[in-house]
Amino acid sequence: MKLGMNLLKWDRKSSGRIKFFQCITIVVFLYLFGGLFFRQIVQNSHFQQKSRQQSIRRITFPAVRGKIYDRNGNILVENRPIFSLDLHLDELREEFHREFLRRTKERSQFGEKFDKTQVRREVYEFIVNETLSIANDILGRKIHIPWQDIDKHMSQCPMLPMTILNDLPAEECDKLIGILPITSPLQINANLTRHYPNGTLACHVLGYTVLTENQHPDKKYDDHVRTFVVREQVGRSGVEKCADHILAGEAGYENWTVDHMGNKNSLDKKVESEDGQAIYLSIDKNLQKVAEEALSPYVGSAVVIDANSGEILALANSPSYDPNILYPSISKAIFDQISERNGWLNQALQGLFPMGSISKIIATVAFIKSEEVDANGEWLCTGIYECNRKSFKCNNHPHGERVNLKSALGKNCNTYMFDKALKVGHRAIIREWKKFGLGSKTEIGLPYGTNSWVISDTALQKKHKPDHWAPKDTFNLVIGQGYLLTTPLNVCCFTASLAKNRYRTRPTIFKSEKKISDVYASCLSKKDHEFLVDAMVDCVENYSGRRAKINGLAIAGKTGTAKFKEHERKHGLAWFTCFAPAYDPQIAVTVLIHEQENTFTFHEESQAAHVAKKILLKYFNPN
Repeated sequence: MKLGMNLLKWDRKSSGRIKFFQCITIVVFLYLFGGLFFRQIVQNSHFQQKSRQQSIRRITFPAVRGKIYDRNGNILVENRPIFSLDLHLDELREEFHREFLRRTKERSQFGEKFDKTQVRREVYEFIVNETLSIANDILGRKIHIPWQDIDKHMSQCPMLPMTILNDLPAEECDKLIGILPITSPLQINANLTRHYPNGTLACHVLGYTVLTENQHPDKKYDDHVRTFVVREQVGRSGVEKCADHILAGEAGYENWTVDHMGNKNSLDKKVESEDGQAIYLSIDKNLQKVAEEALSPYVGSAVVIDANSGEILALANSPSYDPNILYPSISKAIFDQISERNGWLNQALQGLFPMGSISKIIATVAFIKSEEVDANGEWLCTGIYECNRKSFKCNNHPHGERVNLKSALGKNCNTYMFDKALKVGHRAIIREWKKFGLGSKTEIGLPYGTNSWVISDTALQKKHKPDHWAPKDTFNLVIGQGYLLTTPLNVCCFTASLAKNRYRTRPTIFKSEKKISDVYASCLSKKDHEFLVDAMVDCVENYSGRRAKINGLAIAGKTGTAKFKEHERKHGLAWFTCFAPAYDPQIAVTVLIHEQENTFTFHEESQAAHVAKKILLKYFNPN
């Protein structure tokens, strides 16, 4: 009986323990099941993505870059094929493995201590250069690739072929194609590179490209698969840079499944690239060529604008550079060489210079509008203008002549301009500057094409402290010396505006069929505008602009000289700006030339006027 009671108590205790362990088992099972469910169902997409990222590699390849044409469809920038000798390292992995095993086994047998990493490097260098011996025999070269280059390539872009020789000559390419077997890891690869068939022509407009690679390719894709980028060309200046998104197109790519060593297994997906679009510029190739040839003996710039549409027909700078020598990258020697002669600078857009006597046109507009000036009233120029016990000279024409507003502009009479400027006031003249857009940015679609009118620090101080503005400051304002700086492009835009009797011309470097809207207000009445044009025609026909004269073509122009300080040295600037035909304007031309030592005698503005004449002759006689 007692034994039975003990057995009953034991059964109850054991039953409680069993239930306890059953509960623990159920809890553990539920926990494991829940974890399994969470991993397999809830996090399924996450692990699939992780698995994909580990087993998939992407290789991008650039699109064909768009061509660039001039306004008449002449090619300015194209692509030319280049051939390279590439080594596909992934096809040598079995040779790498066999040679590695052989060397490690051999050294182990002799009891040598060795570093497996160093052995692997030795194997890479040996197998690669053994493979290259075929090409060396064919070409008669002695190509040797050190293990450092191989190791760098294997660690950074193992999915891509290693370029051994780039831009192969045609004869070497033919030899290799004829002898190398199709199955060889050495293969000839064809690529496209940027080519500028006209050399230096319009280099500051076109810009250049360099061979580079996208540093963050994964940002373009949502799956964050490791991506290897085939190096592509990227615009670094000019149209190549500002229109890079149009010219570059859309890169294509291939997704490859890889093994645990990162070697290709099979192609998973391929997306073809989309070629870049072609661009048509407003530049006229033939006119641009003439402008550059005429400007080549000097340092300076020339701008030609269609007065009706604002299209830039030519934009030339001297010195220049050849974009072809900047590919695939710019060497320090070439960069220093171009920098030394200041060839990088796009003077027409980036250079800020005093206008010289070109500013007298703006002053004349202010005089015509003012009631203080009688345009036909005569003034006796004695060669000296006295003001506040100071003397200001006029050396532009014989002294003792009587001049009026028209002849004063043609003869560059400073004393007449000084006298009338004091009557009208400097604020009226600056107001005209701003109305013509010389005080606002000029956007033409190119990098750095936004320079505008600038006032020197001295003038800014005097603007905030009007008592400091002296008559000599007004005189400098009229003759375009010192205080007001602008670009040749801005001067040409001003000239085109004046030609069409409007206040604004918005230039563009891209071809456009649109004419400038008539919403811009006229700057002068028809009668006053004809008066100003007559004065500018007189300047070309009889005075300082005579070297631009063309028989049978009325040209309205103005010359100017100024002193400009650059790199702690003062030198002269010669300007000539004009539009033609004078009474039915089609184009505006502005030329700026810097005085250079031992190059030419800097006298008047004849050199700049002569450059403009060559441009006008080509425009009106294209054949």
